Amino acid sequence: MLRAAILIGLFNTFPLLLANFSWSILYPLTHFVKNASIFVQNERSARPRVIHAQNCQRFKADVRFLEYKTNKKIILTYNISMKTICFTGGGTLGHVMPNLYLMEELRGKYNFCYIGSDGIEKTKIPKDIPYHIIPAVKLVRGKIFSNLKIPFVLIKAIFAAKAALKKISPALVFSKGGYVSLPVCIAARMLHIPILAHESDYSFGLANKIILKLCTKMCVNFKNLEKKNKKIVYTGPIFAKSFDKLDKPNDIKLNTNKPTLLILCGSLGAKSINELVTPIIDDLLTRFNIIHIYGKNNTPPPTRTNYIALPFYDDMAKLYNVADFMLGRSGAGVSSECFYKQIPMLLIPLENSSSRGDQVLNAKYYADLKVAKLIHQQNLTPEKLKDEIISFYSDIKNYNASYPHLQKINGRQKVVGLIADLLNKKSG
Repeated sequence: MLRAAILIGLFNTFPLLLANFSWSILYPLTHFVKNASIFVQNERSARPRVIHAQNCQRFKADVRFLEYKTNKKIILTYNISMKTICFTGGGTLGHVMPNLYLMEELRGKYNFCYIGSDGIEKTKIPKDIPYHIIPAVKLVRGKIFSNLKIPFVLIKAIFAAKAALKKISPALVFSKGGYVSLPVCIAARMLHIPILAHESDYSFGLANKIILKLCTKMCVNFKNLEKKNKKIVYTGPIFAKSFDKLDKPNDIKLNTNKPTLLILCGSLGAKSINELVTPIIDDLLTRFNIIHIYGKNNTPPPTRTNYIALPFYDDMAKLYNVADFMLGRSGAGVSSECFYKQIPMLLIPLENSSSRGDQVLNAKYYADLKVAKLIHQQNLTPEKLKDEIISFYSDIKNYNASYPHLQKINGRQKVVGLIADLLNKKSG
């Protein structure tokens, strides 16, 4: 009877004993399954464990490579039976948004992580994706002394990227180019991780010229680049699914009897274009509605009727659906998006003295297709720009007439196919 009583007592108190025991050890042992969900790190150990999401708060666990600050909320889901793709790219949103569009398409098929700088890309990557920061430095043309630190920062960044990749153990690195992605691709090559890269411009940037030597395949927006190397695959630009829809923004109300001018100064803000546009806004509003993306680095303009000024807009596809024509730089992202949405473009490219000349080449390409007009910034004044805008719109029908004869390409699915091929090839 005594033994029976002891056994019954132990049986009844076992759940309490189990609850007070270290769940960080017992739960993985008793509930480890192939599709278990959450990767975290215990504060006392760097060893990653798989635990139940509801127990994260119990012992103050940190999600792997991502701060855990939410209360009883799943912020990172990892399926350990799926392969991991590490995305990289940053500096401007042109090197970030295509990565987000691919993640949208690939969710549920692969795990994601991101390696980038402490810049604009960090603010745009979803919080449920592990983000690892590396140092980054950009080549500043014409400033020799500013560039002396590049080799030292690059070496530091390569070691940081290599350490992150060893922890992440991705099956593939997808690089959207730019100076942020270079150390990641160098580290990936050192670790024998396949690299799929993407170039958006009409000519290769400095980083992608180097990455081309390191990568397995390089996707490009323009067919003329395909002949330069056997690694290069013409896919076209990467757009979100929303770019194929005609939804209009609910939060933007404009005069439906006026045409709408979309002024795009980039994610960081083209200061010179903002300075040219600001004095003529009131004059332009007598003829047009204006949506002005002035960039996060600039001061917000004063409010006006039929004038919407924003530092950035998350769903650009909707803005394009209300725009009749566009004024802005000719960065690869913006110009290819406007081309895909069939919006006539008045382009003011960064000149060769301020860049490697890629924007001039982009603008000339679209001007040759008769869907855009190139304006050189040199000697451009606010009054001259106002005349150019009015003149451009007076000829808008001819620009619109060019679009039906041109092929629109969304390379998202083709890039997704290349990702699957490379991962299957690695498995084989």
